[in-house]
Amino acid sequence: MDWFESLSLALTPFFAGLLVAGGVGLIIGLEREFNTHNDPAHLGGIRTFTLVSVLGYASGFISEKAGDLLLVAALSGFFLLVAVAYYIQTKSGKSGLTTELALLLTFLLGIFVSRGFIRESMAIVVVITVVLSLKAQLHGFISKITTEELFAFIKFIVFALLVLPLLPDEPFGPEGILNARDIGWIVMLVLTINFAGYLLLKFSSKQKGILLTAFVGGLFSSTMVAWVFSSRSREKPELSPAYGAGIVLASSVMFVRVFLVTSMFAYPVAIALLLPLLLMLAVSLFPSWQQLRRPGEQSPGPDLTATNPLDIKNALFFALLYIAVALLMYGTRHWLGNTFAYLSGAIAGIADIDAITISTARWASSGRGNTADAANIILLAVMSNSLFKLSVSLVAGTAGVRKPVLAGFGMVLLIGSIYLLLHR
Repeated sequence: MDWFESLSLALTPFFAGLLVAGGVGLIIGLEREFNTHNDPAHLGGIRTFTLVSVLGYASGFISEKAGDLLLVAALSGFFLLVAVAYYIQTKSGKSGLTTELALLLTFLLGIFVSRGFIRESMAIVVVITVVLSLKAQLHGFISKITTEELFAFIKFIVFALLVLPLLPDEPFGPEGILNARDIGWIVMLVLTINFAGYLLLKFSSKQKGILLTAFVGGLFSSTMVAWVFSSRSREKPELSPAYGAGIVLASSVMFVRVFLVTSMFAYPVAIALLLPLLLMLAVSLFPSWQQLRRPGEQSPGPDLTATNPLDIKNALFFALLYIAVALLMYGTRHWLGNTFAYLSGAIAGIADIDAITISTARWASSGRGNTADAANIILLAVMSNSLFKLSVSLVAGTAGVRKPVLAGFGMVLLIGSIYLLLHR
């Protein structure tokens, strides 16, 4: 029983809906009142929006008895009223439709509440309030983006809303292990992660410390952080311990990502991996904890901003890599057995951890594989990826980098090895 059902038991349906409608108008009106109270000619505040929502609710409720013609008349009349108010505002030199549109939406929300769409109305209220309250932040964001970033966002929306729904939802390949719609979702996931990482890198503070740089960079690519920090350690050897701790910290994001991605495709496999991933996460945070205990301020981190906001070529390459990994895993399991499947998982993990994670999780969730083998293959891929970043750090970094990366990645590999030995 949810809160609205409990409220309905205490009140009649009409009064319960009336309270909700009033609350809807109150929330939106509170935001408008806060942002426009310094303007003596503002169009609406708490009282106006509350009354508009109640008017919409009353119109919807009465129209159920008197017919929808009444509702059409009420909506048309209110639209005309808002249009006149907007005309008067523009005549006085003011422009903008934000408050007027908010009033129309509030009226419609009152109607929705009267028709029983309570949860849907509350969801719309949340979206409206967030959009209205982020005016300064949104304007500041728009002023900072480039033409390339704008077109990248448009491409992202086109792919999400037009291309993805048109992909056929039919299995193909050996034993139907591939699906065009699923591959599209995987590309969408990669684009989302890369785009979010790009924006975090672009809009985070330019004076961020090495460890914060590493964490944010790890959301984009922990391997990239390993390459950049290792090379920068040779330019500033005195900062080598911080760079080494940053490399391990960036890699710690991988453990969280592996768990979340696995949960999306095979929750039982994610549960099986929870303990080793948690332990790996804990030990990978240890070098950063030691670094933070050292006296002195953190130095600014190197610029890790990616040059391509929406790397579609990389996402398509990832899709091809996913298909190749899926076929490789199928072939090794089908013809060579699980031992070679483990080996192929370790090799694939060096190239990209997400591809082998998704492929193996889907294999387990389809019923063709078991949870234990899937967890072991993913964990082996995590270990091989960690070993690759350790090798990069040892080869390209200074002696000061090697101590924290050996401590962090060494413990990660030890935990993974113990887990695999106990779950053979």
